[in-house]
Amino acid sequence: MKVIANSLLVIAVLFAATAEARQTINGCEIKRRASCPGVDLSGQDLTKSNLSNSNLSGANLSGANLSADKISDTNLTKANLADANLAGAVLTLTYLDNANLSRANFSKADLSYGSLQNANLKQANLAGANLSMVNLKGADLTDANARGAILAMTNLANANLTRTNLSEVVLAGSDMRNAILEGTIFCKTTMPDRSINNSGCPK
Repeated sequence: MKVIANSLLVIAVLFAATAEARQTINGCEIKRRASCPGVDLSGQDLTKSNLSNSNLSGANLSGANLSADKISDTNLTKANLADANLAGAVLTLTYLDNANLSRANFSKADLSYGSLQNANLKQANLAGANLSMVNLKGADLTDANARGAILAMTNLANANLTRTNLSEVVLAGSDMRNAILEGTIFCKTTMPDRSINNSGCPK
């Protein structure tokens, strides 16, 4: 009986350790389908939470740690995620239109099928991120690092790509009409027509 009891205790501990983090901050319960427009979550540690299908429009998440979070199909329109850590987060089908994402860390995050129209991505880290089928129309990616990212079939029309690092990026099938390409870094970059652009590679 003692062995069984100990086994059950171990299982309970393991279950608790793998359970999704759930907490209430400023009246907002951090969970799936949360409805917390405009909530202040700045600087909070929300690592490995699940905020999928939530309404966080206009929320302040600046400096928050959202690494490895599940934030799929969530409304983050006009939210402030400046300096936030979203490394490895899953943001598929998420709305980030007009959001402040400056200096945010999206390394290896999955933003596929999302909408980031007119978003501020200045100095953001998008290295290795999946941005395929994303709407980035009018977004500002000035000085952003997108090295190794996937932007296949992505809408970059009217986007500002000034000094954006697009080394080793896949842009196959993407719309780059009227995009600002001043100082954009192309090296081993697969262009929309599938040609390889090495114009920015070190000499």
